[in-house]
Amino acid sequence: MIPGFIDAHIHLLATGYRGQRVDASACISEDEVADLVRARAAMTPAGQWIEGSHWDHNLWPNSSFPTRASLDAAAPEHPVALASKDFHMLWVNSRALELAHITAETPDPAGGSILRAGNGEPTGVLQEADATKLIFDVVTPPDPVVSRRLMEQELAHLQSRGITTIHDIEGDLSLDIFRQLRDEQKLGVRVQMIMPRQMLSQLPGLGINNAENDLLRVGGIKIFADGTLGSQTAAMLDSFEGSPGNRGILALPEQEMMDTVQAAAELDLMIAIHAIGDRAARVALNSIEHAQRTLVRQGNKAMPLKNVRYRLEHVQLIAPEDLTRMRRLGVIASIQPFHAVADRDIAERYWGRRSRRAYAYRTMHDMGIPIAMGSDAPIETYDPLSIIYAATIRRDPATKRPPWMPDQALSIVSALGGYTLGAAYAGAEEQRKGSLTVGKLGDAVILRDDILRVDQQHLSENGVQATILGGNIVYGSV
Repeated sequence: MIPGFIDAHIHLLATGYRGQRVDASACISEDEVADLVRARAAMTPAGQWIEGSHWDHNLWPNSSFPTRASLDAAAPEHPVALASKDFHMLWVNSRALELAHITAETPDPAGGSILRAGNGEPTGVLQEADATKLIFDVVTPPDPVVSRRLMEQELAHLQSRGITTIHDIEGDLSLDIFRQLRDEQKLGVRVQMIMPRQMLSQLPGLGINNAENDLLRVGGIKIFADGTLGSQTAAMLDSFEGSPGNRGILALPEQEMMDTVQAAAELDLMIAIHAIGDRAARVALNSIEHAQRTLVRQGNKAMPLKNVRYRLEHVQLIAPEDLTRMRRLGVIASIQPFHAVADRDIAERYWGRRSRRAYAYRTMHDMGIPIAMGSDAPIETYDPLSIIYAATIRRDPATKRPPWMPDQALSIVSALGGYTLGAAYAGAEEQRKGSLTVGKLGDAVILRDDILRVDQQHLSENGVQATILGGNIVYGSV
């Protein structure tokens, strides 16, 4: 028996929808993705949106970005929107661009980019949220009934993996579904919501948090500092390899980030900042340090802060001096170890020598930086045992490739701590969960084999026999 797993970074509704839409994860060319879209168009009424995800141009010949032409040929009567594997780019066809009124004259938004041909016409790829929002604003909204069904399915899958708490990074629709399920006593997994930064002013009035509520909380906000490695939009101190002048996209002006972090801290909220590139990490830490200094200056004027936590999400590449600053400021490294094994090739391709200091989990742990672990599903698996394997062996359990940078592997004890008490601390709930301690909530997992004694090479094959929430068995049997 071990404490229940806490996934500190997941997008659960998006995970549910992945199985309902075009899944391009196995495609190794633009043409293969177009074939999937063509097949879906054949069974979809004309005019309806075709959505999908997980195309990865880094796996294709020449690693070229796709264009709208192939989607136009595959689905001439449907608007198409396909998210990249990292969900930081949208690949769309001409019909989608028309509905969103995106033309050669449409300017790039401040925090995004519209890729263009030599004549200025959009190619069909949009990078980062401020650009992809132009499409999402005209996409048919998800059906609430379908969304609830998918959410219930995913919650059951979480229980089967031994996950008893999630930090779900989504918006209004997910929160509404979780609230319904909680009120009907059907939730079955504890949920802490991390809402978009744009909702900051609304959070105090949601009426979710109360002393009796152990199942659903709104913990804080998510801020995007930059893009991603695979999309080459992570904000970098120096250019991407082979792309002189491309230092990625800083998704939010630094002053606006400072103002947002300070406002959230004054409301005693968790602040989770997506920071993949080293420049993004630096800007995020500037904002956190500014907020901490401001709170100190306020002195007794500030309310006692119990829930505020400062987190860098992903923290895939960071300058050594900023690692030192993370430790000094008490900033949590919210990491998803499966990214390290999935991204190894593109990290070496786009970061070159810098990749030797990327995904530096052991360094962070040894420095005393608090670590919380999660999945980032639907981008990668949310199976904790596979993720702990990736963290401790530094390779995908499904492959036979040698470990990647094994000197940065965590011990099993450290990885398990990141998935339990470390994640609880990241959610300001370490007094209530994360360990098997008298007085806590009684969330636990029973595994087939002792995780501390099983052959490490077979760690991911261990089986969840039962999942216990608040002392009640919600999956399996004992």
